[in-house]
Amino acid sequence: MPENLQAEWARLLIGSFADAGVTDVVISPGSRSTPFVLAAAQHPKLRCFDLIDERSAAFFALGQARVTGRPALLLPTSGTAGANYLPAVVEAGASHTPLLVLTADRPVELAACGANQTIDQIRLYGDHAREFFDLGGAEASPQALRALRRTAAQAFFASRHPRPGAVHLNARIRKPLEPGEAVREAEQDLAAAVSELLERPVPSPRAPRWLPEAADVDHLARACARVERGLIVCGPAPLAQAGTRSLIAELGRRTGFPVLREAASQVRYCPELDAGVLTVDGFDALLANSGFRAGPTPELIVQIGRVPTSGRWSRYLDRCAGCAHWVIGTEGWQDAESTASDLLFADLDGSLARLTTRLAALPRSRAWPERWRLGEEAVRRAVDEELASSDALTEGGVARALVGALPAGSLLALGNSLPIREVDTYCPGSGVDLRVWSQRGASGIDGVVSGVLGAASVWRHRVGLLIGDVSFLHDLSGLGAARYVTVPTAIVVVQNRGGRIFEQLPLAAHPSAEGEVFEHWTTPHEIDLAPAAALHGLAHERVERPAELDSALAEAFGRPGVSVIEAVVPPHGAAEQNRRLRQRIDNALGGDGP
Repeated sequence: MPENLQAEWARLLIGSFADAGVTDVVISPGSRSTPFVLAAAQHPKLRCFDLIDERSAAFFALGQARVTGRPALLLPTSGTAGANYLPAVVEAGASHTPLLVLTADRPVELAACGANQTIDQIRLYGDHAREFFDLGGAEASPQALRALRRTAAQAFFASRHPRPGAVHLNARIRKPLEPGEAVREAEQDLAAAVSELLERPVPSPRAPRWLPEAADVDHLARACARVERGLIVCGPAPLAQAGTRSLIAELGRRTGFPVLREAASQVRYCPELDAGVLTVDGFDALLANSGFRAGPTPELIVQIGRVPTSGRWSRYLDRCAGCAHWVIGTEGWQDAESTASDLLFADLDGSLARLTTRLAALPRSRAWPERWRLGEEAVRRAVDEELASSDALTEGGVARALVGALPAGSLLALGNSLPIREVDTYCPGSGVDLRVWSQRGASGIDGVVSGVLGAASVWRHRVGLLIGDVSFLHDLSGLGAARYVTVPTAIVVVQNRGGRIFEQLPLAAHPSAEGEVFEHWTTPHEIDLAPAAALHGLAHERVERPAELDSALAEAFGRPGVSVIEAVVPPHGAAEQNRRLRQRIDNALGGDGP
Protein backbone atom coordinates (compact mmCIF):
# COMPACT_ATOMS: atom_id res chain seq x y z
CA MET A 1 0.00 0.00 0.00
CA PRO A 2 1.41 3.45 -0.84
CA GLU A 3 2.40 5.29 2.32
CA ASN A 4 0.40 8.33 1.21
CA LEU A 5 -2.81 6.45 0.35
CA GLN A 6 -4.89 7.68 3.30
CA ALA A 7 -3.73 11.28 2.87
CA GLU A 8 -4.32 11.35 -0.88
CA TRP A 9 -7.68 9.60 -0.57
CA ALA A 10 -8.75 12.17 2.01
CA ARG A 11 -7.41 15.03 -0.12
CA LEU A 12 -9.49 13.83 -3.05
CA LEU A 13 -12.67 13.44 -0.99
CA ILE A 14 -12.40 16.78 0.82
CA GLY A 15 -11.38 18.59 -2.35
CA SER A 16 -14.37 17.08 -4.15
CA PHE A 17 -16.70 18.34 -1.42
CA ALA A 18 -15.24 21.81 -1.85
CA ASP A 19 -15.66 21.63 -5.62
CA ALA A 20 -19.26 20.50 -5.17
CA GLY A 21 -20.05 23.59 -3.07
CA VAL A 22 -19.08 23.00 0.57
CA THR A 23 -17.47 26.06 2.15
CA ASP A 24 -17.74 25.36 5.90
CA VAL A 25 -16.24 22.42 7.80
CA VAL A 26 -17.01 21.90 11.48
CA ILE A 27 -14.45 19.74 13.27
CA SER A 28 -14.47 18.03 16.65
CA PRO A 29 -11.16 16.72 17.96
CA GLY A 30 -10.07 13.14 17.37
CA SER A 31 -7.37 10.93 15.92
CA ARG A 32 -9.12 8.65 13.44
CA SER A 33 -10.35 11.65 11.43
CA THR A 34 -6.80 13.02 11.03
CA PRO A 35 -6.50 12.58 7.23
CA PHE A 36 -9.76 14.45 6.63
CA VAL A 37 -8.96 17.25 9.06
CA LEU A 38 -5.54 17.81 7.50
CA ALA A 39 -7.08 17.93 4.03
CA ALA A 40 -9.75 20.40 5.13
CA ALA A 41 -7.31 22.62 7.02
CA GLN A 42 -5.03 22.85 3.99
CA HIS A 43 -7.76 23.52 1.43
CA PRO A 44 -7.80 27.19 0.39
CA LYS A 45 -11.58 27.34 -0.22
CA LEU A 46 -12.70 25.83 3.09
CA ARG A 47 -13.30 27.57 6.41
CA CYS A 48 -12.72 25.31 9.40
CA PHE A 49 -14.43 25.68 12.77
CA ASP A 50 -13.31 23.69 15.83
CA LEU A 51 -15.89 22.75 18.49
CA ILE A 52 -15.13 20.24 21.21
CA ASP A 53 -18.69 19.09 21.92
CA GLU A 54 -20.02 17.11 18.95
CA ARG A 55 -23.65 17.85 19.76
CA SER A 56 -22.91 21.56 19.78
CA ALA A 57 -20.80 21.24 16.63
CA ALA A 58 -23.66 19.59 14.74
CA PHE A 59 -26.16 22.30 15.63
CA PHE A 60 -23.59 24.96 14.78
CA ALA A 61 -23.24 23.42 11.31
CA LEU A 62 -27.02 23.24 11.01
CA GLY A 63 -27.27 26.92 11.92
CA GLN A 64 -24.84 27.80 9.15
CA ALA A 65 -26.84 25.78 6.63
CA ARG A 66 -30.08 27.54 7.57
CA VAL A 67 -28.49 30.80 6.43
CA THR A 68 -26.40 29.70 3.45
CA GLY A 69 -28.68 27.01 2.04
CA ARG A 70 -25.57 24.83 1.62
CA PRO A 71 -24.62 21.88 3.82
CA ALA A 72 -21.72 22.32 6.18
CA LEU A 73 -19.47 19.27 6.55
CA LEU A 74 -19.12 17.66 9.98
CA LEU A 75 -15.93 15.77 10.86
CA PRO A 76 -15.81 13.66 14.06
CA THR A 77 -13.54 10.85 15.11
CA SER A 78 -14.71 7.25 15.54
CA GLY A 79 -16.77 5.66 18.31
CA THR A 80 -19.54 7.54 20.10
CA ALA A 81 -18.37 10.91 18.73
CA GLY A 82 -20.61 10.70 15.68
CA ALA A 83 -23.55 9.46 17.76
CA ASN A 84 -23.68 12.88 19.41
CA TYR A 85 -24.76 14.34 16.07
CA LEU A 86 -28.10 12.52 16.18
CA PRO A 87 -30.28 15.36 17.57
CA ALA A 88 -29.07 17.72 14.85
CA VAL A 89 -29.48 15.04 12.19
CA VAL A 90 -33.08 14.58 13.36
CA GLU A 91 -33.67 18.33 13.22
CA ALA A 92 -32.08 18.54 9.76
CA GLY A 93 -34.52 15.97 8.42
CA ALA A 94 -37.56 17.43 10.15
CA SER A 95 -36.75 20.99 9.04
CA HIS A 96 -35.48 20.10 5.55
CA THR A 97 -32.04 21.62 6.19
CA PRO A 98 -28.99 20.26 4.32
CA LEU A 99 -26.14 18.71 6.32
CA LEU A 100 -23.16 16.44 5.55
CA VAL A 101 -21.68 14.08 8.13
CA LEU A 102 -18.42 12.27 7.39
CA THR A 103 -17.69 9.83 10.20
CA ALA A 104 -14.23 8.31 10.51
CA ASP A 105 -14.39 4.61 11.35
CA ARG A 106 -11.99 1.84 12.34
CA PRO A 107 -11.02 -0.68 9.65
CA VAL A 108 -13.24 -3.70 9.18
CA GLU A 109 -10.81 -6.07 10.89
CA LEU A 110 -11.36 -4.19 14.17
CA ALA A 111 -15.16 -4.45 14.06
CA ALA A 112 -17.07 -6.58 16.60
CA CYS A 113 -13.96 -7.79 18.42
CA GLY A 114 -13.69 -5.46 21.41
CA ALA A 115 -11.31 -3.03 19.72
CA ASN A 116 -11.04 0.29 21.53
CA GLN A 117 -13.29 3.19 20.46
CA THR A 118 -15.05 1.01 17.90
CA ILE A 119 -18.80 0.79 17.42
CA ASP A 120 -21.05 -0.11 14.50
CA GLN A 121 -21.26 3.15 12.54
CA ILE A 122 -23.03 1.77 9.48
CA ARG A 123 -26.31 3.67 9.02
CA LEU A 124 -25.71 5.22 12.43
CA TYR A 125 -28.62 7.66 12.04
CA GLY A 126 -31.12 5.21 10.59
CA ASP A 127 -33.96 6.75 8.61
CA HIS A 128 -33.17 10.23 9.96
CA ALA A 129 -30.45 10.56 7.31
CA ARG A 130 -31.70 11.15 3.78
CA GLU A 131 -28.92 9.02 2.30
CA PHE A 132 -26.06 6.86 3.52
CA PHE A 133 -22.79 6.19 1.66
CA ASP A 134 -20.47 3.43 2.86
CA LEU A 135 -17.08 4.57 1.55
CA GLY A 136 -15.25 1.53 2.88
CA GLY A 137 -11.47 1.84 3.02
CA ALA A 138 -9.07 3.79 0.87
CA GLU A 139 -8.27 2.37 -2.56
CA ALA A 140 -5.82 3.59 -5.17
CA SER A 141 -7.31 2.15 -8.38
CA PRO A 142 -8.36 4.74 -10.98
CA GLN A 143 -11.96 3.55 -10.90
CA ALA A 144 -12.12 3.78 -7.09
CA LEU A 145 -10.69 7.29 -7.12
CA ARG A 146 -13.16 8.46 -9.77
CA ALA A 147 -16.00 6.91 -7.78
CA LEU A 148 -14.90 8.71 -4.62
CA ARG A 149 -15.09 12.09 -6.38
CA ARG A 150 -18.48 11.20 -7.84
CA THR A 151 -19.75 10.10 -4.40
CA ALA A 152 -18.86 13.47 -2.87
CA ALA A 153 -20.94 15.20 -5.57
CA GLN A 154 -23.78 12.71 -5.01
CA ALA A 155 -23.78 13.30 -1.26
CA PHE A 156 -23.77 17.09 -1.64
CA PHE A 157 -26.66 16.88 -4.09
CA ALA A 158 -28.62 14.41 -1.94
CA SER A 159 -28.38 16.74 1.06
CA ARG A 160 -30.31 19.37 -0.93
CA HIS A 161 -32.52 17.50 -3.39
CA PRO A 162 -35.20 16.34 -3.66
CA ARG A 163 -35.76 16.75 0.09
CA PRO A 164 -33.03 18.61 2.00
CA GLY A 165 -31.68 16.86 5.07
CA ALA A 166 -28.63 15.12 6.51
CA VAL A 167 -26.48 12.78 4.43
CA HIS A 168 -24.11 10.41 6.22
CA LEU A 169 -20.85 9.05 4.81
CA ASN A 170 -18.77 6.51 6.74
CA ALA A 171 -15.11 5.92 5.94
CA ARG A 172 -12.85 3.22 7.37
CA ILE A 173 -9.36 4.55 8.08
CA ARG A 174 -6.29 2.39 8.66
CA LYS A 175 -3.10 3.55 10.29
CA PRO A 176 -0.83 5.34 9.71
CA LEU A 177 -3.15 8.33 9.97
CA GLU A 178 -0.47 10.92 9.34
CA PRO A 179 0.56 11.78 5.77
CA GLY A 180 3.47 9.87 4.30
CA GLU A 181 6.09 11.20 1.92
CA ALA A 182 5.58 10.49 -1.77
CA VAL A 183 9.01 8.90 -2.22
CA ARG A 184 8.40 5.76 -4.24
CA GLU A 185 7.08 5.81 -7.78
CA ALA A 186 3.71 4.35 -6.75
CA GLU A 187 3.23 7.14 -4.20
CA GLN A 188 4.18 9.83 -6.70
CA ASP A 189 1.84 8.33 -9.28
CA LEU A 190 -1.01 8.33 -6.75
CA ALA A 191 -0.46 11.98 -5.80
CA ALA A 192 -0.36 12.93 -9.47
CA ALA A 193 -3.56 10.99 -10.20
CA VAL A 194 -5.42 12.72 -7.36
CA SER A 195 -4.20 16.14 -8.48
CA GLU A 196 -5.31 15.38 -12.03
CA LEU A 197 -8.79 14.35 -10.85
CA LEU A 198 -9.12 17.51 -8.78
CA GLU A 199 -8.37 19.56 -11.89
CA ARG A 200 -11.36 18.05 -13.66
CA PRO A 201 -14.85 19.47 -13.10
CA VAL A 202 -16.77 17.73 -10.37
CA PRO A 203 -20.06 16.15 -11.54
CA SER A 204 -22.65 18.94 -11.55
CA PRO A 205 -26.22 17.64 -11.36
CA ARG A 206 -28.99 20.05 -12.24
CA ALA A 207 -31.49 20.47 -9.44
CA PRO A 208 -35.04 19.39 -10.21
CA ARG A 209 -37.92 21.83 -9.83
CA TRP A 210 -41.25 20.75 -8.45
CA LEU A 211 -43.31 22.58 -11.05
CA PRO A 212 -47.07 22.61 -10.47
CA GLU A 213 -49.49 21.13 -12.93
CA ALA A 214 -51.40 23.93 -14.61
CA ALA A 215 -54.70 22.13 -14.05
CA ASP A 216 -54.07 21.88 -10.30
CA VAL A 217 -53.28 25.57 -9.95
CA ASP A 218 -56.30 26.47 -12.05
CA HIS A 219 -58.44 24.31 -9.77
CA LEU A 220 -57.24 26.28 -6.74
CA ALA A 221 -57.72 29.58 -8.57
CA ARG A 222 -61.35 28.69 -9.29
CA ALA A 223 -61.84 27.77 -5.63
CA CYS A 224 -60.41 31.14 -4.53
CA ALA A 225 -62.67 32.97 -6.96
CA ARG A 226 -65.94 31.37 -5.92
CA VAL A 227 -65.77 31.62 -2.11
CA GLU A 228 -66.46 34.61 0.11
CA ARG A 229 -64.69 33.37 3.21
CA GLY A 230 -61.07 32.39 2.65
CA LEU A 231 -57.90 32.43 4.73
CA ILE A 232 -54.22 32.31 3.87
CA VAL A 233 -52.12 30.92 6.71
CA CYS A 234 -48.31 31.00 6.92
CA GLY A 235 -46.51 28.79 9.44
CA PRO A 236 -42.78 28.55 10.22
CA ALA A 237 -40.61 28.84 7.12
CA PRO A 238 -36.91 28.63 6.23
CA LEU A 239 -35.00 31.84 5.63
CA ALA A 240 -35.04 31.28 1.88
CA GLN A 241 -38.82 31.48 1.86
CA ALA A 242 -38.53 35.23 2.42
CA GLY A 243 -38.24 35.33 -1.35
CA THR A 244 -41.94 34.46 -1.65
CA ARG A 245 -43.07 37.53 0.30
CA SER A 246 -44.15 39.56 -2.71
CA LEU A 247 -46.06 36.60 -4.16
CA ILE A 248 -47.90 35.99 -0.89
CA ALA A 249 -48.69 39.70 -0.72
CA GLU A 250 -50.08 39.63 -4.26
CA LEU A 251 -52.17 36.56 -3.43
CA GLY A 252 -53.59 38.39 -0.43
CA ARG A 253 -54.40 41.46 -2.51
CA ARG A 254 -56.07 39.55 -5.33
CA THR A 255 -58.14 37.25 -3.15
CA GLY A 256 -58.92 39.74 -0.39
CA PHE A 257 -58.37 36.90 2.10
CA PRO A 258 -56.85 37.68 5.50
CA VAL A 259 -53.22 36.54 5.73
CA LEU A 260 -52.53 34.85 9.07
CA ARG A 261 -48.79 34.98 9.67
CA GLU A 262 -46.78 33.49 12.49
CA ALA A 263 -43.62 35.15 13.71
CA ALA A 264 -41.36 32.51 12.12
CA SER A 265 -43.14 32.62 8.75
CA GLN A 266 -40.70 35.11 7.11
CA VAL A 267 -43.70 37.26 6.13
CA ARG A 268 -44.47 39.01 9.42
CA TYR A 269 -41.48 41.36 9.62
CA CYS A 270 -41.38 42.72 6.09
CA PRO A 271 -42.64 45.77 4.17
CA GLU A 272 -44.05 43.78 1.24
CA LEU A 273 -47.36 43.03 2.98
CA ASP A 274 -47.95 46.56 4.25
CA ALA A 275 -50.14 47.86 1.42
CA GLY A 276 -53.51 46.43 0.46
CA VAL A 277 -53.20 43.19 2.44
CA LEU A 278 -55.12 42.36 5.59
CA THR A 279 -52.55 40.73 7.87
CA VAL A 280 -53.51 39.01 11.11
CA ASP A 281 -50.59 38.49 13.49
CA GLY A 282 -52.51 37.85 16.70
CA PHE A 283 -54.63 35.00 15.42
CA ASP A 284 -53.50 32.55 18.11
CA ALA A 285 -54.66 34.94 20.85
CA LEU A 286 -57.77 35.81 18.84
CA LEU A 287 -58.80 32.16 18.53
CA ALA A 288 -58.75 31.85 22.32
CA ASN A 289 -61.90 33.96 22.39
CA SER A 290 -65.06 31.85 22.36
CA GLY A 291 -67.15 34.59 20.77
CA PHE A 292 -64.81 34.86 17.81
CA ARG A 293 -64.57 31.09 17.41
CA ALA A 294 -68.35 30.81 17.40
CA GLY A 295 -68.65 33.01 14.32
CA PRO A 296 -68.52 32.02 10.65
CA THR A 297 -65.79 29.62 9.60
CA PRO A 298 -63.79 29.75 6.37
CA GLU A 299 -64.90 28.02 3.20
CA LEU A 300 -61.32 27.78 1.95
CA ILE A 301 -57.92 27.70 3.65
CA VAL A 302 -54.69 28.10 1.69
CA GLN A 303 -51.75 26.93 3.83
CA ILE A 304 -48.35 28.13 2.67
CA GLY A 305 -45.71 25.57 3.57
CA ARG A 306 -45.41 24.08 7.03
CA VAL A 307 -48.04 23.41 9.65
CA PRO A 308 -48.50 26.46 11.90
CA THR A 309 -47.16 26.29 15.44
CA SER A 310 -50.36 27.62 17.00
CA GLY A 311 -52.22 25.02 19.04
CA ARG A 312 -55.39 27.09 18.87
CA TRP A 313 -55.20 27.09 15.08
CA SER A 314 -55.06 23.30 15.18
CA ARG A 315 -58.18 23.20 17.36
CA TYR A 316 -59.88 25.78 15.15
CA LEU A 317 -59.49 23.43 12.20
CA ASP A 318 -61.80 20.99 14.00
CA ARG A 319 -64.58 23.54 13.56
CA CYS A 320 -63.93 23.87 9.83
CA ALA A 321 -65.58 20.65 8.71
CA GLY A 322 -66.36 20.79 5.02
CA CYS A 323 -63.84 23.56 4.43
CA ALA A 324 -61.52 23.09 1.47
CA HIS A 325 -57.99 23.07 2.88
CA TRP A 326 -55.15 23.40 0.38
CA VAL A 327 -51.48 22.93 1.33
CA ILE A 328 -48.78 24.25 -1.01
CA GLY A 329 -45.13 23.32 -0.65
CA THR A 330 -42.42 20.72 -1.11
CA GLU A 331 -41.62 19.78 2.49
CA GLY A 332 -43.60 16.60 2.85
CA TRP A 333 -47.14 15.99 4.05
CA GLN A 334 -47.84 19.12 6.11
CA ASP A 335 -51.24 18.19 7.52
CA ALA A 336 -50.94 17.49 11.24
CA GLU A 337 -54.70 17.59 11.90
CA SER A 338 -55.61 15.46 8.86
CA THR A 339 -57.91 18.18 7.55
CA ALA A 340 -56.24 18.90 4.19
CA SER A 341 -58.43 18.30 1.18
CA ASP A 342 -55.78 19.03 -1.47
CA LEU A 343 -51.98 19.06 -1.29
CA LEU A 344 -50.01 20.71 -4.07
CA PHE A 345 -46.47 19.33 -3.86
CA ALA A 346 -44.77 21.99 -5.92
CA ASP A 347 -42.31 24.86 -5.80
CA LEU A 348 -43.85 27.75 -3.88
CA ASP A 349 -42.61 30.46 -6.21
CA GLY A 350 -43.87 28.68 -9.30
CA SER A 351 -47.20 27.78 -7.71
CA LEU A 352 -47.94 31.23 -6.31
CA ALA A 353 -46.79 33.02 -9.46
CA ARG A 354 -49.14 30.95 -11.61
CA LEU A 355 -51.94 31.21 -9.07
CA THR A 356 -51.84 35.00 -8.90
CA THR A 357 -51.86 35.32 -12.69
CA ARG A 358 -55.04 33.23 -12.74
CA LEU A 359 -56.81 35.48 -10.27
CA ALA A 360 -58.49 38.80 -10.84
CA ALA A 361 -59.42 41.08 -7.98
CA LEU A 362 -63.11 40.36 -7.49
CA PRO A 363 -65.68 42.38 -5.56
CA ARG A 364 -66.46 40.55 -2.33
CA SER A 365 -68.47 41.05 0.79
CA ARG A 366 -66.48 43.01 3.37
CA ALA A 367 -68.07 41.23 6.32
CA TRP A 368 -65.56 38.37 6.46
CA PRO A 369 -62.30 40.34 6.27
CA GLU A 370 -63.77 43.09 8.44
CA ARG A 371 -64.42 40.57 11.19
CA TRP A 372 -60.77 39.50 11.14
CA ARG A 373 -59.58 43.10 10.92
CA LEU A 374 -61.57 44.12 13.98
CA GLY A 375 -60.37 41.03 15.84
CA GLU A 376 -56.75 41.80 14.99
CA GLU A 377 -57.13 45.40 16.14
CA ALA A 378 -58.68 44.25 19.41
CA VAL A 379 -55.78 41.89 20.05
CA ARG A 380 -53.22 44.59 19.25
CA ARG A 381 -54.88 47.07 21.60
CA ALA A 382 -55.08 44.45 24.33
CA VAL A 383 -51.41 43.57 23.88
CA ASP A 384 -50.35 47.21 23.98
CA GLU A 385 -52.48 47.86 27.06
CA GLU A 386 -51.11 44.81 28.84
CA LEU A 387 -47.51 45.76 28.14
CA ALA A 388 -48.16 49.34 29.26
CA SER A 389 -49.94 48.30 32.46
CA SER A 390 -46.76 47.53 34.40
CA ASP A 391 -43.34 49.09 34.85
CA ALA A 392 -41.90 45.66 35.67
CA LEU A 393 -40.02 43.45 33.26
CA THR A 394 -42.31 40.79 31.77
CA GLU A 395 -41.82 37.99 29.27
CA GLY A 396 -43.95 39.75 26.68
CA GLY A 397 -42.08 42.98 27.32
CA VAL A 398 -38.70 41.29 26.86
CA ALA A 399 -39.83 39.89 23.50
CA ARG A 400 -41.15 43.28 22.36
CA ALA A 401 -37.94 45.04 23.43
CA LEU A 402 -35.67 42.65 21.53
CA VAL A 403 -37.71 42.78 18.31
CA GLY A 404 -37.92 46.56 18.54
CA ALA A 405 -34.15 46.90 18.98
CA LEU A 406 -33.32 45.07 15.74
CA PRO A 407 -32.84 47.28 12.67
CA ALA A 408 -33.71 46.20 9.15
CA GLY A 409 -31.50 43.42 7.83
CA SER A 410 -31.09 41.76 11.21
CA LEU A 411 -31.63 38.11 12.10
CA LEU A 412 -34.23 37.48 14.80
CA ALA A 413 -33.63 34.06 16.34
CA LEU A 414 -36.35 32.40 18.41
CA GLY A 415 -35.89 29.63 20.92
CA ASN A 416 -38.58 27.01 21.25
CA SER A 417 -41.13 26.51 24.02
CA LEU A 418 -42.21 29.91 25.41
CA PRO A 419 -39.98 32.40 23.50
CA ILE A 420 -41.39 31.76 20.03
CA ARG A 421 -44.93 31.92 21.43
CA GLU A 422 -44.27 35.14 23.30
CA VAL A 423 -42.99 36.79 20.12
CA ASP A 424 -46.02 35.46 18.24
CA THR A 425 -48.34 37.07 20.78
CA TYR A 426 -46.60 40.30 21.77
CA CYS A 427 -44.63 41.31 18.66
CA PRO A 428 -46.82 42.14 15.64
CA GLY A 429 -45.32 43.09 12.31
CA SER A 430 -43.94 46.59 12.03
CA GLY A 431 -42.75 46.81 8.43
CA VAL A 432 -39.12 46.42 9.52
CA ASP A 433 -37.41 43.86 7.31
CA LEU A 434 -36.15 41.00 9.50
CA ARG A 435 -35.33 37.37 8.82
CA VAL A 436 -36.46 34.92 11.46
CA TRP A 437 -34.32 31.93 12.48
CA SER A 438 -35.99 29.05 14.29
CA GLN A 439 -35.60 25.32 14.84
CA ARG A 440 -39.19 24.32 14.15
CA GLY A 441 -38.45 20.95 12.60
CA ALA A 442 -38.47 18.74 15.67
CA SER A 443 -39.00 21.87 17.84
CA GLY A 444 -36.66 20.74 20.61
CA ILE A 445 -34.92 23.05 23.06
CA ASP A 446 -31.53 21.47 22.39
CA GLY A 447 -28.76 23.10 20.40
CA VAL A 448 -30.36 26.53 20.09
CA VAL A 449 -27.33 28.52 21.25
CA SER A 450 -25.02 26.50 19.01
CA GLY A 451 -27.35 26.81 16.04
CA VAL A 452 -27.75 30.57 16.35
CA LEU A 453 -24.01 31.11 16.71
CA GLY A 454 -23.53 28.98 13.60
CA ALA A 455 -25.96 31.25 11.80
CA ALA A 456 -24.24 34.35 13.18
CA SER A 457 -20.88 33.09 11.91
CA VAL A 458 -22.14 33.47 8.32
CA TRP A 459 -24.59 36.37 8.79
CA ARG A 460 -23.56 39.92 7.92
CA HIS A 461 -25.76 41.99 10.22
CA ARG A 462 -27.01 42.02 13.80
CA VAL A 463 -28.37 38.88 15.43
CA GLY A 464 -30.74 38.75 18.37
CA LEU A 465 -31.70 35.49 20.10
CA LEU A 466 -34.61 35.15 22.53
CA ILE A 467 -34.17 31.97 24.55
CA GLY A 468 -35.48 30.50 27.78
CA ASP A 469 -33.18 29.77 30.70
CA VAL A 470 -33.65 25.98 30.54
CA SER A 471 -32.83 25.89 26.83
CA PHE A 472 -29.80 28.11 27.46
CA LEU A 473 -28.56 25.81 30.23
CA HIS A 474 -29.14 22.80 28.00
CA ASP A 475 -26.62 24.17 25.50
CA LEU A 476 -24.00 25.92 27.62
CA SER A 477 -21.21 24.26 25.64
CA GLY A 478 -22.53 26.10 22.59
CA LEU A 479 -21.07 29.34 23.95
CA GLY A 480 -17.68 28.00 22.90
CA ALA A 481 -18.65 28.86 19.32
CA ALA A 482 -18.88 32.57 20.17
CA ARG A 483 -15.25 33.05 19.12
CA TYR A 484 -16.35 32.62 15.50
CA VAL A 485 -18.91 35.42 15.65
CA THR A 486 -17.92 38.99 14.83
CA VAL A 487 -21.29 40.59 14.09
CA PRO A 488 -23.10 42.19 17.06
CA THR A 489 -25.07 39.33 18.61
CA ALA A 490 -27.29 39.51 21.69
CA ILE A 491 -28.37 36.33 23.47
CA VAL A 492 -31.34 37.41 25.58
CA VAL A 493 -32.03 34.76 28.21
CA VAL A 494 -35.46 35.01 29.82
CA GLN A 495 -34.59 34.11 33.39
CA ASN A 496 -37.79 32.80 34.99
CA ARG A 497 -36.09 29.96 36.89
CA GLY A 498 -37.49 27.01 35.03
CA GLY A 499 -39.65 25.68 32.23
CA ARG A 500 -42.67 27.91 32.72
CA ILE A 501 -44.56 26.83 29.64
CA PHE A 502 -45.83 23.89 31.69
CA GLU A 503 -47.73 26.33 33.90
CA GLN A 504 -49.91 27.08 30.87
CA LEU A 505 -50.69 23.46 30.04
CA PRO A 506 -53.59 21.39 31.47
CA LEU A 507 -51.10 19.50 33.62
CA ALA A 508 -50.70 22.56 35.85
CA ALA A 509 -54.28 22.25 37.09
CA HIS A 510 -54.21 18.49 37.59
CA PRO A 511 -54.37 17.37 41.27
CA SER A 512 -51.68 14.72 40.77
CA ALA A 513 -49.10 17.36 39.78
CA GLU A 514 -49.35 19.64 42.80
CA GLY A 515 -46.43 21.04 44.77
CA GLU A 516 -43.02 19.45 44.39
CA VAL A 517 -44.32 16.89 41.91
CA PHE A 518 -44.87 19.66 39.36
CA GLU A 519 -41.21 20.62 39.64
CA HIS A 520 -40.30 17.55 37.59
CA TRP A 521 -41.61 19.59 34.65
CA THR A 522 -40.74 23.16 35.58
CA THR A 523 -37.26 22.18 36.86
CA PRO A 524 -36.70 25.36 38.93
CA HIS A 525 -33.06 26.32 39.47
CA GLU A 526 -30.88 28.93 41.12
CA ILE A 527 -28.03 28.86 38.61
CA ASP A 528 -26.07 32.08 38.09
CA LEU A 529 -25.50 32.59 34.36
CA ALA A 530 -22.72 35.17 34.72
CA PRO A 531 -19.91 32.62 35.24
CA ALA A 532 -21.00 30.75 32.08
CA ALA A 533 -20.52 33.91 30.04
CA ALA A 534 -17.26 34.73 31.81
CA LEU A 535 -15.91 31.26 31.08
CA HIS A 536 -15.97 32.12 27.39
CA GLY A 537 -14.96 35.76 27.80
CA LEU A 538 -18.39 37.11 26.87
CA ALA A 539 -20.02 40.30 28.07
CA HIS A 540 -22.86 39.61 30.50
CA GLU A 541 -25.47 41.86 31.99
CA ARG A 542 -28.31 40.97 34.35
CA VAL A 543 -31.31 43.28 33.98
CA GLU A 544 -34.49 43.55 36.00
CA ARG A 545 -36.17 46.70 34.62
CA PRO A 546 -37.32 47.63 31.09
CA ALA A 547 -34.96 50.61 30.91
CA GLU A 548 -32.04 48.38 31.89
CA LEU A 549 -32.95 45.92 29.13
CA ASP A 550 -33.15 48.68 26.52
CA SER A 551 -29.74 49.97 27.58
CA ALA A 552 -28.21 46.49 27.56
CA LEU A 553 -29.56 45.82 24.06
CA ALA A 554 -28.18 49.09 22.76
CA GLU A 555 -24.76 48.24 24.17
CA ALA A 556 -24.82 44.67 22.81
CA PHE A 557 -25.77 45.80 19.32
CA GLY A 558 -23.14 48.54 19.44
CA ARG A 559 -20.16 46.21 19.82
CA PRO A 560 -18.89 43.25 17.81
CA GLY A 561 -19.27 39.70 19.04
CA VAL A 562 -21.59 37.94 21.44
CA SER A 563 -23.21 39.41 24.55
CA VAL A 564 -25.39 37.58 27.05
CA ILE A 565 -28.28 39.53 28.57
CA GLU A 566 -30.03 37.86 31.47
CA ALA A 567 -33.55 39.32 31.67
CA VAL A 568 -35.03 38.47 35.07
CA VAL A 569 -38.82 38.10 35.13
CA PRO A 570 -41.18 36.69 37.79
CA PRO A 571 -41.21 32.88 37.78
CA HIS A 572 -44.95 32.68 37.19
CA GLY A 573 -45.18 35.90 35.21
CA ALA A 574 -45.84 34.45 31.75
CA ALA A 575 -48.91 32.47 32.81
CA GLU A 576 -50.29 35.44 34.73
CA GLN A 577 -49.62 37.92 31.93
CA ASN A 578 -51.24 35.70 29.33
CA ARG A 579 -54.30 35.23 31.54
CA ARG A 580 -54.65 39.01 31.85
CA LEU A 581 -54.24 39.39 28.11
CA ARG A 582 -56.98 36.87 27.38
CA GLN A 583 -59.27 38.73 29.76
CA ARG A 584 -58.58 42.02 27.98
CA ILE A 585 -59.37 40.41 24.64
CA ASP A 586 -62.59 38.89 26.03
CA ASN A 587 -63.61 42.28 27.40
CA ALA A 588 -63.08 43.83 23.98
CA LEU A 589 -64.76 41.13 21.91
CA GLY A 590 -67.21 39.53 24.30
CA GLY A 591 -67.26 35.82 25.01
CA ASP A 592 -64.80 33.90 27.12
CA GLY A 593 -61.41 32.36 26.63
CA PRO A 594 -60.92 28.61 26.66
